[in-house]
Amino acid sequence: MRRLLLSLVLVLLLAACERQYEPNPDPNHTHADFAVWVEGEKVEFSDAKYMSGVSWDEGSHDEADEYHHEHLHLHDEVGHVLHRHKPGLTLDAFFESLDYSFGSQYTWRMFVTGDEMGFDLGYVFKDMDQVLLTTSAGSAEVLNQIEQLTDDACLYSRTCPWRGDPPAENCIADPAVPCTVPEDDL
Repeated sequence: MRRLLLSLVLVLLLAACERQYEPNPDPNHTHADFAVWVEGEKVEFSDAKYMSGVSWDEGSHDEADEYHHEHLHLHDEVGHVLHRHKPGLTLDAFFESLDYSFGSQYTWRMFVTGDEMGFDLGYVFKDMDQVLLTTSAGSAEVLNQIEQLTDDACLYSRTCPWRGDPPAENCIADPAVPCTVPEDDL
């Protein structure tokens, strides 16, 4: 029995070691999981009108005329992972590019990776942040919304390799194809 327990502990330790997050191979290409809730209803951003192309269609993969914002967007019908291809861009720039406005008739709250902060659309997310924007006042309702946030950003940032490969993107993990605009072009 003791040998069985020791073997089980060893297997669990080895499994835990295999699931260590790795550094993002392209720190200029970052991702965040996000959700917006208004009066208890989740806003669905997977609609085609919010997308900037799809990676499985050779003729429709982040083409310049498909972008809402060239360096801050959603794609592949995944409406809960925000992609940023240039440092310093804010949540406000993203939502503005979608023509999405936060009604002033609501009191908005913002949570980043489980911690409440002041509602600030000037926030520049960090790789693998989980951002919740909500009008909910009740702590149980907010906790439920936080628990529903995904953790798919790590897949797109290639920081959780045990989850497999993300869909192809034009610049992920490829130093030859920088995600930022060269300084000469700014």
